[in-house]
Amino acid sequence: MRRIIYRSFASPDLDRVEMFRLVYQARVANEARGLGGFLVHIDDRILQVLEGPTWKLVATFENIRRDPRHRCVEVLDERLIPEPAFGGWRMRYFDGRNIPRMLAQMNEGAGGDVPRLVREAVLDFLGPDLIRPIVESFVTAAPAGVSPSLSEAAQPSSPRPC
Repeated sequence: MRRIIYRSFASPDLDRVEMFRLVYQARVANEARGLGGFLVHIDDRILQVLEGPTWKLVATFENIRRDPRHRCVEVLDERLIPEPAFGGWRMRYFDGRNIPRMLAQMNEGAGGDVPRLVREAVLDFLGPDLIRPIVESFVTAAPAGVSPSLSEAAQPSSPRPC
């Protein structure tokens, strides 16, 4: 089993209808190949986690690299894994509208244990502007004397050019 985490930019003509078409096609193809994972699409940015049998995953990822709906595809992590964390998801789609819910569903989908590198990639992808309001809402809800903060792993890095 293997996991690939990548990010890309959506082509300018990838509107909402085309995105749903892409996700549907990915679900059908992933079901046939035994692949799983999720895709996050915010503005023109895409983050995807794909898991499955190595040769099927590599072949699928090469198709993604050549797909004109993706630009500047950048692999963030690729590694062998003992088992998929998101094996029950053929292609879960998140559009970033409800980030706390998205993060909770990722945690649930991974059986309560989102792999560290996946978590870091998601938080980095979201960036401080989307994460800060979530953290601030937990700070205001925290009991007196408790001061939650972003861990070092959750601190987004500066964007890298493609």
